[in-house]
Amino acid sequence: MSEVWTHHQRRVNGFRMHYVTAGQGYPLVLLHGWPQSWYEWRKIIPALAEHYTLIAPDLRGLGDSEKPMTGYDKRTLAADVTELLAQLGHERVGVIGHDWGGAVAFYLAYDQRALVERLMILDMVPGLIKAGDAFPLEFALKINHVFFHGGNPDWAAMLVSQNVDAYLRRFLTTLDFNYRPNVFSEDEIAEYVRVNSIPGSIRAGFQWYAAGLREDAVNLANATEKLTIPVAAYGGASFLGDIRAYWQAVAEQVEGEAVAECGHFIPEEQPDFVIDAARRFFAPLRARG
Repeated sequence: MSEVWTHHQRRVNGFRMHYVTAGQGYPLVLLHGWPQSWYEWRKIIPALAEHYTLIAPDLRGLGDSEKPMTGYDKRTLAADVTELLAQLGHERVGVIGHDWGGAVAFYLAYDQRALVERLMILDMVPGLIKAGDAFPLEFALKINHVFFHGGNPDWAAMLVSQNVDAYLRRFLTTLDFNYRPNVFSEDEIAEYVRVNSIPGSIRAGFQWYAAGLREDAVNLANATEKLTIPVAAYGGASFLGDIRAYWQAVAEQVEGEAVAECGHFIPEEQPDFVIDAARRFFAPLRARG
């Protein structure tokens, strides 16, 4: 079967961004997490492309986009998406964000209130922590990799770069993050190993975590005005679970649930759930496409 998406490159905020597009209709933006790329949406794109224009970028430093040395706080990453959408001529969008892409999506909606009309979040919180707050112990243990990646990111990158394949398999094949160990095929794992083996990719990804513990914490503490757009928030039942409370702290209208028999990688572990939820949630926007 031929691919329904096409690949593109644009210069965005000083770096080359790779992204894919598909379909036609009202625009939906798909924002990936780590250690992923636009490719995490491969099971979602064909169905949603029947009624929507889809834009799935490789965010700064990851996938096949360039790897700048700086700019990995989620507000800057959101500004990259804003610039891409401006270049493409989109004035109103819906957004789906998974993992770190969910935090990027939060700042995109927070800073561009006339741009984002609906926001769907998959297994992510608005930010790791607010500056001045303490990590709840249970949450810190759940996301223990955050502190290895972000505490001393260059040291962590040096260690992980020696065997990217083995390291990524902890996330993609173990029950620490997945409901079942066979979510990803060998070909799919190989694609994530490929993009994370590009020089600078591991360093860039770990800078996402470093910023999450530093700049993002300050930005979240200062984000005191709630979102007024509808938000749908879904967590994998065997990872973050019901994440609505985290989003109710930053948004007025929040729906969602914990996704049964699902871990962290919801778009790849339960794609039919994501497709059905997106069709329902973004249906009010479809008529304006």
